[in-house]
Amino acid sequence: MKLKEKLKKTRRRSLLSYLVIFLAVVYFLMTVVKGLYLWTEGGNGGLAASVNSAMSWVITGTWIFPISSLWQSIPAAPFEGQGVLEFYKIIIPPMVLIGICTLFISDHRALRAKFYELKSEIEKEISLREMRKEAGLEAAAENATVDVVISNATNNDPAWHDTWWGRVFIGVAIALIVAAFGIK
Repeated sequence: MKLKEKLKKTRRRSLLSYLVIFLAVVYFLMTVVKGLYLWTEGGNGGLAASVNSAMSWVITGTWIFPISSLWQSIPAAPFEGQGVLEFYKIIIPPMVLIGICTLFISDHRALRAKFYELKSEIEKEISLREMRKEAGLEAAAENATVDVVISNATNNDPAWHDTWWGRVFIGVAIALIVAAFGIK
């Protein structure tokens, strides 16, 4: 696969990964807001009452059709020793998704750095060729351009998800998510 095509493909995956990370963070924040609301619900103190009213304001402010059903279905983050398993069920799925998405993002960044490094080396070589030509040291071929050389460059390094450790990581991540939803 050509380097430019692979860069376009990893860019799409990277942008999708940013969206998934954003949604995972929103999910986690919603569980914290719901947990704080339920934890401070019966509080008579000043701080507990103000936290409860702030969380109530956030929940009622975002209570529109698709989000209201999400508010009802997401678990609340446990705050008073309700168990490690409840916190495990809340924290593991978003963290696994964020971990996998950061691998896609880092893959794109590394490939982009490699692309720009190749591009700068080619531009440097072309400028050196021009300097040699002006000095009368070497006759350079005029048909070589930056676009031709970069489009013919290939990257034989496999993506992280095509390696054995990437497949093992994805399998473990899926097992953790399934275990989080399967634990009662």
